[in-house]
Amino acid sequence: MSAVSSFNTQDVRLWNNPQTQTSKTINFPQTYVATPRLAWGINMLDMKCGTNLRVRTYNDQVDRQKYTAHADTWADTTLYSAGIHTLVLKPANLDILTGQFSTEEDHPWNQPKPQTSRRINFERPFVTPPKVVVFLKQFDTGSGSSTRLKTYTSDIDAKGFTIHIDTWADTTLYSATAG
Repeated sequence: MSAVSSFNTQDVRLWNNPQTQTSKTINFPQTYVATPRLAWGINMLDMKCGTNLRVRTYNDQVDRQKYTAHADTWADTTLYSAGIHTLVLKPANLDILTGQFSTEEDHPWNQPKPQTSRRINFERPFVTPPKVVVFLKQFDTGSGSSTRLKTYTSDIDAKGFTIHIDTWADTTLYSATAG
């Protein structure tokens, strides 16, 4: 069976002690026979307004017993706290595929676009169209306006789907990653 884990920067530091890099090693509920796959997304953010809002979440040092979850920022962004939910997929679980898409695969960060989409082909086709879930993992937005972000899918069939990472109105989206 797959497992779910959570990480919040407040697990390792107080919200009023912001840092550009925060991480925590998380133990799996069991030792796996091979390294499991991870699917994750942001579930909570508390950031200071008045600057670009930037956050990057990722997992590394994944082995059969544990992984390290990260919530980082850069430049003048203040990240008070962030939360991540992670789905831990057993190595033998072939019913669920994982991956990610970055707007920087379409255009450089310094040439922002309000909408970015890409057709994603599954590494192997399904018999029927599967359910597809996407989460934001990283973003960099401009200051001076409200932050508006949306990631979603369309055109789902047995061979793939189209992923979208969009903003609207006066929000500037420099980059974002979803998976």
